[in-house]
Amino acid sequence: MSSKKNILVVEDDDVARELMAMTLKRQGYTVKSAEDGIKGYDLAVSLRPDLIITDISMPFADGVHLLRRVRDTPEIAATPVLVTTGFGSGNATYTLGHGANAYEPKPIDPASLLETVRRLLS
Repeated sequence: MSSKKNILVVEDDDVARELMAMTLKRQGYTVKSAEDGIKGYDLAVSLRPDLIITDISMPFADGVHLLRRVRDTPEIAATPVLVTTGFGSGNATYTLGHGANAYEPKPIDPASLLETVRRLLS
């Protein structure tokens, strides 16, 4: 890897957010995080990350709202978005139809997360 890839993790659950951040940092990624879709969007615009990972179910602005705003913002519209959900494949399929690039079921499996992240960043 010639330069570190920047990943934004948007997740309201502190434990899940820290687990994903720690897993990614151990692989050499630079990770920033937010606990809701509003803060996540603001960070995405200012940081322009290489990848956004977002939970679907969050307070204030959920992952679908975040995904729509990212896709509607020209500067970050092409950024790959990985959604996470504990609510099954129906929610995941819905988000894929709204522009998500991939999804990971919860609870997060670190090995599967890393495999998906590598695929999306390649």
